[in-house]
Amino acid sequence: MGGDQNLAGQAPPMRNPPVVKISLIQLAVILLAALALELTQGRVIACSALLGGLLCVLPNLYFGLRAFDLMGSGRFAPDQRGKLRGARASQRTVMSFYRAETGKFVLTLAGFAAVFAAVRPLNAAVLFVSYSLCVILQWILVARLHAKP
Repeated sequence: MGGDQNLAGQAPPMRNPPVVKISLIQLAVILLAALALELTQGRVIACSALLGGLLCVLPNLYFGLRAFDLMGSGRFAPDQRGKLRGARASQRTVMSFYRAETGKFVLTLAGFAAVFAAVRPLNAAVLFVSYSLCVILQWILVARLHAKP
């Protein structure tokens, strides 16, 4: 008998991914960076950096909550959650990820459009650099937190 299965022959349950924890860490880093930039570089740079970080964190938080069904889609009765197995569970998981990725994409596009339409003055370079650094921070956090037992 393999070490990854219990006596009933079932794989142990997967633990929930640290979606909220990653987003909170990212948010803390963004806020600290924006505060430091406010004090050293001025309000336009700080707001641009803050918005770039938020444009990364918020859609990714939505994706994580929706993809792993942590928001509760309401599509299944509470007694059915976690009881689907085999092809039905696989189909549900794939559809959940597709919906989550679509929502993340739409939120990201709408967020960038809203920022460019409504925020003046804005430093676009700082916005994109902040967004990119936040994506890299997410990769690092996922790798570090996923590696923990």
